[in-house]
Amino acid sequence: MKSVAVIGCGALGTLISEGLALDLEGWNLAGVFARTASSAQALAERLGCRAFASFEELLAARPDMVVEAAGGEAARIYAEAVLRSGSSFILLSGGVLADASLVCRLREAAEQGGSVLYVASGAIGGFDLMRTLAFRGRQLARRGQMPLPGQELSARVDNRKAPASLNGAPFLAGRELPADRCVDVFSGTAAEAIAGFPKNVNVAVAAASASAGMERTAVTVVSDPALTENTHRVHVQGFGVRADMEFASLPDSENPRSSTMTAWSVLALLDELSSPLRYF
Repeated sequence: MKSVAVIGCGALGTLISEGLALDLEGWNLAGVFARTASSAQALAERLGCRAFASFEELLAARPDMVVEAAGGEAARIYAEAVLRSGSSFILLSGGVLADASLVCRLREAAEQGGSVLYVASGAIGGFDLMRTLAFRGRQLARRGQMPLPGQELSARVDNRKAPASLNGAPFLAGRELPADRCVDVFSGTAAEAIAGFPKNVNVAVAAASASAGMERTAVTVVSDPALTENTHRVHVQGFGVRADMEFASLPDSENPRSSTMTAWSVLALLDELSSPLRYF
């Protein structure tokens, strides 16, 4: 049985830890770690696992997998060391993938540690198709070929969310979104989107990383007070293929900026990795 450590004991980290502790075959919850030690201790006592007192203690336990459920800053601080130590890492905060230099360091760390960086699908799907099209583009480039005119790989991610899940974003500069009408809040590249909405467009940056890249992926953000779900529409096209995908999920009751589907995607990934039958 392989072991998993979870970084983050908020709403998503708790759901992931509970799933690991209760009913996920092939995996054992090695322990939890959080910036607030009391949060980790309370969750560990409830689930009967270990609360790591420090990140160094987590690394010393040598888990097979570490799950990040604590935000982009935690991913920046811990991912490289985890990968270099030989433990694989599941990334929930896909927004950090907009930092090309960080991605290069994480690749090097994984190669040196013999580990793997997994990007969780979170609240969307379709990564298999996106990666297939990206692979086709790399294959053409290696052969010195260019896509036919109009068949270059491109992507667009449209995000519709309730104003409560967007308020507080740096892009708004303290401005509160209206509660009585829809507002087109943002339109730009994936790289620009994550700078303005670091807690709201992680799925868009992950989709960009999996497909056309940060500058060739357009992102829009719409505030809609009538919404009860977070909605993402993903459009990808290239090399004679076009796909339109729509995903809607209820926001977490404790953290409206996140969806519980994000936590379930991590558990599904772990389940897939331990199964003799895998879907890609």
